[in-house]
Amino acid sequence: MKDFLININGQIHNGPEARISVFDRGFLYGDSVYESTRTFNRKPFRIHQHIDRLFLSAEKISLLPTYSKEQILSEVLKTIKASPCSDLTIRIVLTRGTNTDLGLDTDLSGDNNLIIFTKEIKPNPAWWLTDGVSMIFYQKKIEVSGSLPKTGNYQENILGNREAHQQKAYDAFMINTFGFVTEGTTSNAWIIKDGTLYTPPLSDGVLDGLTRKTLFEMAKRQKLSLPLVEKRLTPEDFKNADECFITSTTRNIVPVTKIEERNIGPGIPGRITLELLRIYLEFVN
Repeated sequence: MKDFLININGQIHNGPEARISVFDRGFLYGDSVYESTRTFNRKPFRIHQHIDRLFLSAEKISLLPTYSKEQILSEVLKTIKASPCSDLTIRIVLTRGTNTDLGLDTDLSGDNNLIIFTKEIKPNPAWWLTDGVSMIFYQKKIEVSGSLPKTGNYQENILGNREAHQQKAYDAFMINTFGFVTEGTTSNAWIIKDGTLYTPPLSDGVLDGLTRKTLFEMAKRQKLSLPLVEKRLTPEDFKNADECFITSTTRNIVPVTKIEERNIGPGIPGRITLELLRIYLEFVN
């Protein structure tokens, strides 16, 4: 905790001193939305889009923000300025507020609580690019469709990640109740097959990731050397892929070289994946 600088409702605290009420609805019920982003040379990555998506997630759970987008942006920039680090991971959490009593009734809560976490972001481990990471598949129990909100209720993702770690894997690809792969527990999922880049559609219950959006923007601007297609994908599609990777704002592009003890391609990070990472970093910088 000591490495964190945390802004709570406009007041900046060192990690160990940061406190919020046990009656906060985010703590009691997971009644919150959040966004994760990072800085490149002290500049927050796609911050306006992240705040827009925060408000979209809030709308999906009928959470009425008592902070404006401009106020949230101002607090994010203030927290970045207070940090001595140039490359930061940033998490923005907006809870429905603090309850006056136990109970689900949203009228029990007051104004939102805004919490902004910052911490220096370290470079990805070198072995991710030499060896790649391994994944498993995790069957989701709850049926969902459409682009997902980012809320504090992350139980299935936690269980998927926990099962992956129990099997000595890095993470899990989530499978929806229709049998299609959706995403990683905290990332978007991609495969390359026969010279085409594929990713699951939002309609299968996928978070509309900002790194995902960036790759689509790069494809539109013809910055990519291969076509990009949204398509429903099965676990077999992933196992039989030529290359595979995951994306997230904080980790960029991470090669996946093994799924459930089966090598993807030759079992080393793919040439196209590594080239995509190089092009992506040039694009976002």
